[in-house]
Amino acid sequence: MIDIHTHIIPEVDDGSDSLDDSLMMAELAVESGVHTLVATPHCNMIGTFENYYSPEWQNNFNNLERYLKENQIALRLVRGMEIFATDDVADKIEDELLLPLGDTRYYLIEFPFGADPFWMGDILDSVLNLDKIPVIAHPERYYCIQDEPMILYEWMQQGCLSQLNKGSVFGRFGRHAQKAAEILLDNRLVTCMASDAHTPYQRTTFMGDIRDYLKEEFGEKYANLLLLVNPQRILEDRLISNDELERPEDSRRFWFT
Repeated sequence: MIDIHTHIIPEVDDGSDSLDDSLMMAELAVESGVHTLVATPHCNMIGTFENYYSPEWQNNFNNLERYLKENQIALRLVRGMEIFATDDVADKIEDELLLPLGDTRYYLIEFPFGADPFWMGDILDSVLNLDKIPVIAHPERYYCIQDEPMILYEWMQQGCLSQLNKGSVFGRFGRHAQKAAEILLDNRLVTCMASDAHTPYQRTTFMGDIRDYLKEEFGEKYANLLLLVNPQRILEDRLISNDELERPEDSRRFWFT
């Protein structure tokens, strides 16, 4: 498996607190069958976790990569960022302050949970206009998607991709996110599944449970697509087709009544 969304670099955001915690996170990932993991610290969060690309950023990544090798962890570590959406995010991508997933055209973008969908669409358009491809982080957690899954369908029709959090499937982020996750999976509106791991204790890098769930509920082919095939296509900078998307049924604002 390949996990494209983790907070494993220590002491840079609200993820790992230390190299030892990062080591445990790496061990859990390998134990569950993950062989490649993208380190995606929060960035562009003004006043908190800005984490723009710099020699210091690269040094933090290199230190973790070296520490895992010293401890003989058979895990490939790849650079990335979870980019918090702002009006100037496209400008910062052009200025190379914000990193893609690996050395690719794919950028992992997150939004405030209550963001206006029209503003979100404008941000996504600004990235697409650079010939870059937004990978929308955990869309099931955004209120507008919970209310109206059709919004994600329309964004994916325009060329965006989506990354679902494994914790949402198991109710980690509440019943609304869980229900939205079910709807998106049922309608093939998920490009890949990731851990969004923050610690070795909660929201971990262990992916065995979601692999088993996807195989049981949707079959091995779909599980493999979300956990390996599409993540690998992203890291190889290959195009991913959205031709098999299924249009959600007639929209209902109150899914949960």
